[in-house]
Amino acid sequence: MGWSRQRAGTVMAISRVGSASAQATTITIPTHQSGDLILIVANRNNTTAATVPSGWIASSTGGSGVSTAFAWKLAKSSSETSGTFTNAVALHCAVYRANIGILAMSTSSAGTGLNSTTITYSAFNNYRPGSIDNWWIATAIQLNSANSLETAPSGMTNINSEFSAGNWKSVLHDTNASQLSNWASTNVTVTNSAVYITRIMQLFEFDGPAFGGGFRPVNIRGGADQ
Repeated sequence: MGWSRQRAGTVMAISRVGSASAQATTITIPTHQSGDLILIVANRNNTTAATVPSGWIASSTGGSGVSTAFAWKLAKSSSETSGTFTNAVALHCAVYRANIGILAMSTSSAGTGLNSTTITYSAFNNYRPGSIDNWWIATAIQLNSANSLETAPSGMTNINSEFSAGNWKSVLHDTNASQLSNWASTNVTVTNSAVYITRIMQLFEFDGPAFGGGFRPVNIRGGADQ
């Protein structure tokens, strides 16, 4: 069956209901309820990404001394825990709530790992026409703590940031609003050239009954999560 149509031309909006960040390998998940989507991004100043604990749908990428891992799941209760993201230097968490449907995520496999003053948040052409709602989420880590990496790309808002003086800065952004189109490549200029990596993630809401009432999360390869 296909994607359900939006109701009478209006957008049934996703909402971000909580966020947190920490320089740690565990994080307290903000207030949430069953059915909320919990996102944790684990960034590291090392080519090898942090290890994601079991129970999360996850993907990671790294290169040139920086890496990022993202993990998400649908809350089964109001007392979910993060588990340990081994070797992470910064954790960013956000909790999202659907309006009437079911939330899911996918991520671009294309991150950039360049030494530059231009931070590129690469295009992600994966908008799903007919989904109830669609947001874009971005993360970045750069090996310079003085740069204004917390300046979000146009169309996004910074959620939170962490830094280690003289070493790195790590951030999480999102559109904080419906974006019913593909994400276009967008640059942010910082002062000092340094190695960085970025990643764009997609958050979308769909109508569960349109899929016959059953739901299996879709992983980034496009198949049902096992």
